[in-house]
Amino acid sequence: MNYAKSILWYDLETFGLNPHVDRIAQAAFIRTDLELNIIEEPQILYAKLTDDYLPNPESVIITGITPQFVNEHGIDEYDFIRRINDMFMVPGTVGAGFNSINFDDECIRTTLYRNLFDPYQREYKEGRSRWDIMNLVRATKDLRPDGIEFSKKNPETGYTSFKLTDLTEENHIEQEGAHDALVDVRATIEVAKLIKTRQPRLYNYAFTNRFKNNVWAVMNLYKHEPVLHTSAMYVSERGNTHPILPLMANKDKGNEIYCFDLTKEIPKSLDGYEDLRDAGIVKVMANKCPFVADLAVLDKRSEQRLGFTKEEVRKKAEEIRKNHRYLFDISKEIGKKKEYEAETDCDYTIYDRFMSDADRDKLNSIRDLDPREKLKSGEYNFEDEKYHKMLWRMVARNWPEVLSEKEKSQWKNFCASRLINPPSKYSRPLELYMRECQEKMNSIEVGPKDKLLYKELYDYGKDLERRILA
Repeated sequence: MNYAKSILWYDLETFGLNPHVDRIAQAAFIRTDLELNIIEEPQILYAKLTDDYLPNPESVIITGITPQFVNEHGIDEYDFIRRINDMFMVPGTVGAGFNSINFDDECIRTTLYRNLFDPYQREYKEGRSRWDIMNLVRATKDLRPDGIEFSKKNPETGYTSFKLTDLTEENHIEQEGAHDALVDVRATIEVAKLIKTRQPRLYNYAFTNRFKNNVWAVMNLYKHEPVLHTSAMYVSERGNTHPILPLMANKDKGNEIYCFDLTKEIPKSLDGYEDLRDAGIVKVMANKCPFVADLAVLDKRSEQRLGFTKEEVRKKAEEIRKNHRYLFDISKEIGKKKEYEAETDCDYTIYDRFMSDADRDKLNSIRDLDPREKLKSGEYNFEDEKYHKMLWRMVARNWPEVLSEKEKSQWKNFCASRLINPPSKYSRPLELYMRECQEKMNSIEVGPKDKLLYKELYDYGKDLERRILA
């Protein structure tokens, strides 16, 4: 049932591309009613950086937001994420963005986790939910493009561009200042309005089916009927939508649904495939707002655009159900592909295990204490020991002034370790960071504006070196 009362549109600019390691620089929010009328003053926030983290210089060049700027205009990360969480926690709020599920939402989750808030409560309870219109935009182009321009090409792929700047330009939507979070939020709302106005049935369908239970209903694992799936994984000259046949759910990860891509040749067996994708097996995450729809959505024009018909798809699905039953039990094959090495530092282990109710209650009670009192958490018997360590780090990052001289020395040592030998392979050590900035400043390939940004980044690194490593 849809309990939505408002949509909180948001966008982030960050200091890197790894949502579990890198920090948020800027966050912007606009709340609308369900008809996309703005009902609150837009909000824009900046988060200060702490001495245990170095930004990715390439991200600063893209956004133009420097560490010096956020440290002058921003607020401590704890207050930053608390204010953001308060906005999301309003009953009936739908948190929405443009390509937000895979990146922005993960950044928010990680920042909540690092500051000892429950990372998930903003996404459910009291009518709250989340949405991402990126795949709705792709589905609109593939299935119901009338009234909307999709003529611009992505120079990297040669196929249709779904960049906000291109969508707004070709549809005459004002957007000046790309890579500014508030500008991107306004553009996202206008793109949503365009689809809602020109293709209201498709818009309403996607909005209603943002819930994972609705996704499960469409991808009925009892009937095993083919459905349409729109995703960037299918990008081609024809579009981003393929017919898929739902096969089975991963019993160990309940939101993973494994399917067969019906545009692929049916394999005689799965032997010899290190990666199931090479055999035509695709994974749909029910909890990430995928765009899935019944084959009935296809009309003659969309069949011509996409290069397949309902009849062809149903015939191939029937062939698999009759003669290739082994595809419906691929449990032994799941997990064969080598996974990336997991992070071990507690700052990055958000998905290691869920927070227990007991630990959540203890952390909620600690939250209202004065910063110095928070450090007495040793009196609390957390079920997960990592929260003792994380609580100390949170206080040191946000309220270093309350630390004793011994604790300040410990915090400085911690920051030094992070700068010299960061625990994540996705982070640069200070030496590499400084060398990169210096090389870019001296390069004839780098323009004057970017050189000034690299100079600021270099100066920031020198300041850290002086204060932490001297």
